[in-house]
Amino acid sequence: MAMAILLWSAQLTVHGTIVDASGAAVAGAQIVVTAARAVVRTASAADGSWTVTIDAAPPVEVTASFPGFRDVTRTVAAPDQTLRIELVPQGIAERITVSGEAQHRLSVASSATVLDRTALAKAPALVLDEQLRMVPGFSLFRRTSSLVANPTTQGVTLRGMSASGASRTLVAADGVPLNDPFGAWVYWDRVPAAALDSVVVSRGASSDVHGNDALGGVINMNLRTAPGADIRMEGGSEGTARASGFGGATMDRLFAGAAAESLRTDGYVVTAPESRGSIDIPARVKAASSVGWMSARPGAVEIEARGGYFSEDRNNGTPAQVNATISRWGAANLRGAAGGGLWEARIDTTSTSYRQTFSAVSAARDSERLTSLQWVAAMSTGGAVTYLRTGGRTTELVSASSRYSDADLEEAAVAASSAQGPTALTPAWQRSDGIAAQARVDLSRRATIEIGGRVQIFQSRLREPSASTTTAYALDPRVALSWKVDGSDTLRVAWLSGFRGPTMNELFRSFRVGNAITLANANLAPERAWGPEVAFTSERGRWTSRAIFYATRLTDAIYSRTLSSGATITRQRSNADARAVGSELEVEWRATRAVALSSSWAFDDSRFVSGDLDGKRIPQVPSAQGSVGIRLTHSRANAAVDVRVFSSQFDDDVNAFELRADSVTAARAGFDVTPHLEVFGTIENVFDAEIDTGRTPIRTVGAPRLARVGARMTF
Repeated sequence: MAMAILLWSAQLTVHGTIVDASGAAVAGAQIVVTAARAVVRTASAADGSWTVTIDAAPPVEVTASFPGFRDVTRTVAAPDQTLRIELVPQGIAERITVSGEAQHRLSVASSATVLDRTALAKAPALVLDEQLRMVPGFSLFRRTSSLVANPTTQGVTLRGMSASGASRTLVAADGVPLNDPFGAWVYWDRVPAAALDSVVVSRGASSDVHGNDALGGVINMNLRTAPGADIRMEGGSEGTARASGFGGATMDRLFAGAAAESLRTDGYVVTAPESRGSIDIPARVKAASSVGWMSARPGAVEIEARGGYFSEDRNNGTPAQVNATISRWGAANLRGAAGGGLWEARIDTTSTSYRQTFSAVSAARDSERLTSLQWVAAMSTGGAVTYLRTGGRTTELVSASSRYSDADLEEAAVAASSAQGPTALTPAWQRSDGIAAQARVDLSRRATIEIGGRVQIFQSRLREPSASTTTAYALDPRVALSWKVDGSDTLRVAWLSGFRGPTMNELFRSFRVGNAITLANANLAPERAWGPEVAFTSERGRWTSRAIFYATRLTDAIYSRTLSSGATITRQRSNADARAVGSELEVEWRATRAVALSSSWAFDDSRFVSGDLDGKRIPQVPSAQGSVGIRLTHSRANAAVDVRVFSSQFDDDVNAFELRADSVTAARAGFDVTPHLEVFGTIENVFDAEIDTGRTPIRTVGAPRLARVGARMTF
């Protein structure tokens, strides 16, 4: 399939044909042609053909999208250039898109939000986890930014299902899991910012498709597949500096891309002013990441390969508390056509080395002593085979997957005399195997039903001759019915389910935060979630909106149970039943081509429903949180303002330590010096609010006002 390009005067005509990997025409694919100052949309005809005329000269970007397939973006750089665009499957999925320039529209009702690379690049926040806080219901353990937080506390909370360090949400890059293989926490700076094409946040239990780690949802980072270059450099307050770059090129049927990033900050003192002592120093981080990937189609089969490297060194707020991580990962995919459908085989592997020190701080916070040292070496290898077939009104998907992880946890206690004790080794492994099937049937032009499920086996044990294997079985069904009320309104009703086995970290690793000690529990049971979701999506002129209501039951939820309080708090990971009832609202108003407003809100009533905690609020879940964003574009200038508000939440299971309600504002302004160069400035926490982030029981606070300036070059 080729595209012929004809240029005359100030108009460019682009036309071509959209096909899938089997060569069949794709009718109804959405085509978006984007130039520096213009955007034109169309859809492919029954034979897959389409034509667009746009008031612009090359280069322009052509993006093709179709439900169930990955978006494909190609750059038209000159007249008569020939491009080959083939859509490849990403599974059965639906989504809403939020764009930094508000030019993308809500497509169908679902529970996913997509931030494209324009929205990400022009967001005021520096790091990805802070940018995702504008998504309804997204929050992190203890409200703390990844710029200063210990990585073991970077668990994602979605749908009122709190994380406790380990994440109940699967985070992946092009389908490759980024959750730590030992503890499931997330390193948000592991993928260079310039490499991201989009980030998809799918909320709600998704174990029917994605397996063990997707109990709360899935966040997938899609790497760029279009040729070009993107270089970003910025720096500012607290010694913060970042350089991030991407480059990609296409030659015939080969695409290759690479990206690298260096990030550092001197940080700030996280202990609240009323408690600070001479031992408290700024929490800092220095990180570097790189990734490379390629795709080729030498014949009937498409080949993809990717890999990355990540290193990070942190200080956690006192001289003796430090941690460091080194991670390497790689993956390969094969795709092709067979039996009237499309198949894909994938394998990936990750290895991580982590070390951390722990200390006890004196009551006056003027001294500390080391209490223990920990080292973790972990690896994870997984693979999957998927087959997708579309025919008439039916789309069918079947898949089989397996993942094996093992780790060596080494610990050494340090006595009051500073003498280091003997090193204790805890070796462990886990394995998850599953088979999934899913089908979507267009019952009519207005009604669609999805039905499917996953059967999986989860196993965990110590790697010792006398140890026994713990085995759990799960059946995760899913049913969803979508109904187009009219041309612009869609109602969707679904039943979702999820499963998560306890991580090796939760089973075997104890740790200390301040003067709070959390003990491991080798007898933890796996978590299971299920419940309904109702979503209503509407598009009226310049308005798009979506409202979602859900109720989730969570059995054997893993949390940190308080055993004793006092100068030292002791907790132990335990199981309890819980439930979350809530709603989410997203609204966009494209007032003019120059002005766009967006707002998202989440309301949760998340509580324990068993044992002595019955009725207590689940820790780390605010009952209400929301955001309002404004995007302005005029000639060469652009600006963005994001405001987030959140209610109070508790930092513990017995609801003794409350984090106050507050709000935070961030702003960004940019100017296009040339079509390829933008200079910009940002301010985070504009009003210098002192945000509660934790109580351990010492109160910790979020970042003060931070300012940065930078430049971005794109080609």
